[in-house]
Amino acid sequence: MSESATCQPGIRERRKASTRRQLTSNARRLTAERGLKGFTIEELCDEVGISRRTFFNYFPNKEHAVMGSHDDEFTRPLLEKFMEGRPEGCIGVSETLMPDLLELAVTQMNLNAISAEEARAFHAAIDKEPQLIGSVLKIGAEREKQLAEIITKREGMAPDDQTAHIAVVLMSALLRKSTDDYFAHGNTVPFEELIRGHFASAQSLFESPHPTHTP
Repeated sequence: MSESATCQPGIRERRKASTRRQLTSNARRLTAERGLKGFTIEELCDEVGISRRTFFNYFPNKEHAVMGSHDDEFTRPLLEKFMEGRPEGCIGVSETLMPDLLELAVTQMNLNAISAEEARAFHAAIDKEPQLIGSVLKIGAEREKQLAEIITKREGMAPDDQTAHIAVVLMSALLRKSTDDYFAHGNTVPFEELIRGHFASAQSLFESPHPTHTP
């Protein structure tokens, strides 16, 4: 296989990611300026230079474009790598589950590379359309459910095993904390450094013995 053929899927992924980001960026700007009902999908597509039909390859509606959600949030190579991370012959929950979840989150965030400007645009859109908060919570819950199902499959758990959901809750909390710190005024620490530090702190709570204090 030629080198260009090998690289081609990566190029397509980058182009798709770029179009998705442009749609989200412009949808947030237009929402902040006019509200969701103040512009059409056609207008949004004109801003990005794509057809209405192409739009629906990325998002089902304007609201999801503002959210930046996507049915295939994690690319197939990322998910395949995560699924293959469970050691062979492992019994029970693998020791690599949480570290592999961290790598999955870090890689995805690096691909998204959300800037402070993009974060401010998102908040501006929410301020204009407060009802979007419900959508944020709903989409977040759906993503967490999907990731829990992926973990359940990887670890060979029963569908009703709460361990997968707890793992997702923990990682989601670390992501929220790291994101808040990253976009905090005056922060200069890279996102990856923040989340790895928070992950290490969380690990220490479970792994390190803590001295007891006597009066």
